[in-house]
Amino acid sequence: MLATPVVLVAADLAEAVSADLLYRLFLVLALTASVATLFALGQPREWSRQLTDRLLYGVPWGTLIVMVGLLAVFYGLQDGASDTGPIVLPFRAWSYLDPFGIVVAGFAHSSTSHLMGNLIGTLVLGSFAEFIWGHHTPRRTDTVFHELWTHPVARAVGVFPAVVVALTIVGTAVALGPIIGFSIVVFAFAGFTVVRYPLATVIATVGQTVLSQLLNAIKNPETVTSAGSSFSTPWFASIALQGHAIGLLFGILLGLGLLRYRSQSPPSAARVWLGVLFFSIYRSLWAVYWFRGENSYVLYRAVGVGLVFLLAAMVTYAVVARHRPVLSKYAVENPQSMLADMTTISHRQVALLIVVAASASLVTPAIAANATTAADAELPGEPIEIRGYELTYGENVTDGQINVFDVDGFGETTRISTSGVIVRNTDRHIWSTAVSTARLADSGEAKIRLGGVGWQETVTATREGWQATGGGTTYRVLLSHDNTTRLLYASDAVEAEPVIVGQRVSINATDDGFRIGVDNETAPLPTGNESTTLGRLEFTQQDDRLVAIHDRSNTAVRVATKAN
Repeated sequence: MLATPVVLVAADLAEAVSADLLYRLFLVLALTASVATLFALGQPREWSRQLTDRLLYGVPWGTLIVMVGLLAVFYGLQDGASDTGPIVLPFRAWSYLDPFGIVVAGFAHSSTSHLMGNLIGTLVLGSFAEFIWGHHTPRRTDTVFHELWTHPVARAVGVFPAVVVALTIVGTAVALGPIIGFSIVVFAFAGFTVVRYPLATVIATVGQTVLSQLLNAIKNPETVTSAGSSFSTPWFASIALQGHAIGLLFGILLGLGLLRYRSQSPPSAARVWLGVLFFSIYRSLWAVYWFRGENSYVLYRAVGVGLVFLLAAMVTYAVVARHRPVLSKYAVENPQSMLADMTTISHRQVALLIVVAASASLVTPAIAANATTAADAELPGEPIEIRGYELTYGENVTDGQINVFDVDGFGETTRISTSGVIVRNTDRHIWSTAVSTARLADSGEAKIRLGGVGWQETVTATREGWQATGGGTTYRVLLSHDNTTRLLYASDAVEAEPVIVGQRVSINATDDGFRIGVDNETAPLPTGNESTTLGRLEFTQQDDRLVAIHDRSNTAVRVATKAN
């Protein structure tokens, strides 16, 4: 009987507290219990000692500085806290002719989720890389350079962040296409760590997912979803695959350099092979694809997986290769000629050459592809102009981001057509389909944010239309900015399938709105409680439906439905 009041009090408390708070409380208690168990059964003092031996006060200061910088760019320069999302388009790496984009793109992000993913990756893999790099090293004071290079504070807050910044800019410059995001460097962190601790790198990569799920669970403890249709691009189409591969190889080269410089014993071949293979598959480095234009993509799965296995073999050879001649039987001790000198080439040198060649094979196409400019041909419609940017709408338009070299091969080409809201800035060599026709048709409205250092503007694209019963959709596309709306596109007329007392109905998008037609007569589409008579039919709009009525036969037929 005594338990009854307690149960009642608990029930009342549960009703007073929101379900989300209870879920979060449960998560915190479960996390605390799990971590406490780990510390009780593990060796926390030994972990602390290892951290303080490698890092200043056991803290990855350089990684934290980099993370603060990423947050500053997103919430400061990109206005990431805005309800309409961050400013993205001006901060992509569009062309070598636009150095601003090349410098900034690697630190900018396209969304909050994009930023969070790279922040988590930086925290996990960046801290691991900084641990391997270390803040404590034998001090040298013979020169100013050596004094700075070996000083713990300088290594923590100066050298490590500086290398990361340089790697970000270089990686962005040699990445293919108008990329944005810090993921190239996150992959470089992974490449750096996989050379020394292959399987630990795989565990750390899985740890990224664990940490990401933990944060998502705290932010959204309960999610209710329902089935439905929406516009989406294939998951692999948002991956900067070449950039990720470049980052990984750059990190591997840096890791090899540090391993050789410190004369450390490499991990076993099996560990390296498994580490590279598992990481590459887990992080989708096998997703080799091509964009064919008009929302069409092709995924070369077999080729991608095969390349990952070759990557694992190449990196394994590079890490475990010994410093002995490849042709040891024919090696000359004191070579006096170039031919004799070639007999002394070691496995390490060959392996390094292979990794450098692989990196060059990825970099070279990007250099050609990034040498682009914006076509200055006349744009369709009447573009809106904002501080050097032109915005308009077009369908089946040749993409105006012109490459110095057009590539054709294997049935694919860099010359593609596109449809949607077009943004061009010839001063910054930008030509982009900011919102595709398919996406605008799905959402009905889209915000295009433009900006730069110290300014920002938002343009709203709207698509309104009517879908004829049994027929197509006629629609209008409008752009709105600064309290001004401009019609940029009106599609062709469509005809409804039903035949009513021998008459068929057509709907046409015009400059002023929509018109309905019967035989050779046309009239504005009725709105609200209005009605329009054409021929023997009366038209009225009922909610989102256009209904044709014939009184004499007591017939009412839906001939169109409002659509995007």
